[in-house]
Amino acid sequence: MFGPVLELTHNHGTENDNDFKNFNGNKNGRQGFRHIGFLVDDVYSACDDIRKMGFGFREESDGGSIKGLAFAYDPDGYSVEIIKRGGIDFGDKRVEK
Repeated sequence: MFGPVLELTHNHGTENDNDFKNFNGNKNGRQGFRHIGFLVDDVYSACDDIRKMGFGFREESDGGSIKGLAFAYDPDGYSVEIIKRGGIDFGDKRVEK
């Protein structure tokens, strides 16, 4: 497999903000910051593996404005970020083998 590392996020300061609203990322226009992410060595290979397992994508690895970043759906339909370990190289291009 691709040896992912789980990324957890926290919106610092929101714990004291009574007006803060949290969105789970599954409604149009309400994507918010509430999702988990996995750091992987190769986003394209990870997406290929995820696709073989039968899961779909909210955004393919080359489908958005940032290349080499993807959002897959988990079995419950939640968005899961797939991001390159060490950060995105903005010159990343998929190389066909």
